[in-house]
Amino acid sequence: MSASEPYWYLASYPKSGNTWCRVFITELRRLAGLNSAEATAAAQQEEQELRLNGDLATGSIVSSRHWLDDQLGIDSSDLSWAELDKVRGRAGHQQALYSECLRYHKVHDAFVSPDSGVRPVVPVEGCRGAVVVMRHPADVAVSLSHYFSWPLERCVAFLLDEQAGLFRSTKRGAQQVRQFMGTWANHVHSWLDQEQIPILMLRYEDLLAEPQLQFSRLARFLELPEEPELITEAVRNTSFQTLQAKEEKEGGFSERPDGCERFFRSGRSGEGKEELTAEQLVQLEEAFASILTRCRYQISGT
Repeated sequence: MSASEPYWYLASYPKSGNTWCRVFITELRRLAGLNSAEATAAAQQEEQELRLNGDLATGSIVSSRHWLDDQLGIDSSDLSWAELDKVRGRAGHQQALYSECLRYHKVHDAFVSPDSGVRPVVPVEGCRGAVVVMRHPADVAVSLSHYFSWPLERCVAFLLDEQAGLFRSTKRGAQQVRQFMGTWANHVHSWLDQEQIPILMLRYEDLLAEPQLQFSRLARFLELPEEPELITEAVRNTSFQTLQAKEEKEGGFSERPDGCERFFRSGRSGEGKEELTAEQLVQLEEAFASILTRCRYQISGT
């Protein structure tokens, strides 16, 4: 496949609905007969239904160390985070980013980092666009708490931290490299305000409230089949309740970290207002008032 093949990003702050979108894409492709012959044959042997731990493959997460090493032709563990962020955007210049079925890259990084300067952390050459999935930060805080087994006050502080990022050490980062995010608002702004690739902004709350419409928008943007009956079936097969049942049936979900009881835990909106203190809510709303208003989130007292 040539380097000119189209690809897209699925960009989000952690615990904002990225995996839900990836599951939907996988199921829509399966229903439309677009997955690989191997996946199709496996599905036929598994009652012709999506398997969370067998079929979920939309593309490598951009922070994958193995993927970056292969793309850049270097041992990324030899570089500091600052050195690595300066060259990560060059991935794909030497070889194609995607195989035919793997063209939808998951991204938790901000579009740029302090170390990348004005250059994007992610490759953009040949990119068709980015789906930016966002969720109210109060709900993100609650979800992060269950996912990482962090107290809520730590999650709120993380969302407000200008240097926040995901990494397990100061350098090596195990299977993934550092993913710089900064504050929640910085992360959202970095994707919505960049002008190098088109974007489709999806709110988690809208995916819950009107899944047929919002997932149709997603399919259209990603140039996937958007026949109403296919969307309807894919939405039904990837409802949160269905995914919870699949996670239990399959004995867990491979992307669930140690210490996390369930990956598909609740899926509701509004938990932040139920579980955060009034002071914590005010902290988030005051810090992020501008972007919350821009993205049609109601500020308490307004």
